[in-house]
Amino acid sequence: MRRLARLIAAAAISLAAATAGARDSQPPSQPPQTVIGVASVPWSALSPAEQQVLTPVQEKWAQLPPGAQQRLQRGAQRWSTLTPEQREKVQERFRKWNGLDAEQRERMRARFEQFRNLPPDQQQRIRKAFRRFGGLPPAQRKQLRDKFEQMNPQERQAFLAGAAAQNRAGMAHELLQSLPVEERRPTRQMLQSLSQEQRRAFRQTWLGLPAEQREAYRRKLLQMSPEQREVELAKP
Repeated sequence: MRRLARLIAAAAISLAAATAGARDSQPPSQPPQTVIGVASVPWSALSPAEQQVLTPVQEKWAQLPPGAQQRLQRGAQRWSTLTPEQREKVQERFRKWNGLDAEQRERMRARFEQFRNLPPDQQQRIRKAFRRFGGLPPAQRKQLRDKFEQMNPQERQAFLAGAAAQNRAGMAHELLQSLPVEERRPTRQMLQSLSQEQRRAFRQTWLGLPAEQREAYRRKLLQMSPEQREVELAKP
């Protein structure tokens, strides 16, 4: 187990260091500049369990950017909560990462940054689509990947737009199916009466609420007049 944990830490540090490389122009022997709003994590502040997982990077720890330190600490914390099956999946992901060349890693980092900058509702739709994709048979996943790689930029954009529309429809279906039968029709009518911008605002607010508050928000909108809904959904 300890050898596996060290493998994960070593792979994690290669990812963190590569991600920070474009931002860090100082020599390795000098501590990186502190990013405003991101606090560094002293090695002594790590728990014994965290230090054990991150032992392979102890000598480099002080030279890491604060953001990389925090990401590694969160990874070490999560590691202790994973099941053996989940740890194997993490290990496989890092093996794949280490097998990428510099250009492929750069593309992966760019895609990750694009994902982080998306609104929460779009991130949620992408996560759902990824879970559905992961549930497909391996041969079908490969076929879809190959098809996507062969598309030109316009075809990819159209493909992703279609996937996003399917995700939105799936979310609306899940919402309606979770309601009592007598409330499904008025809720469907309310959603259909909203403009595209209002539906987007509803999804973003609804997904951003804790699960226990979503039903109250839906009922509040349902009881409003169209004019009141327009004002409510226009709030920042």
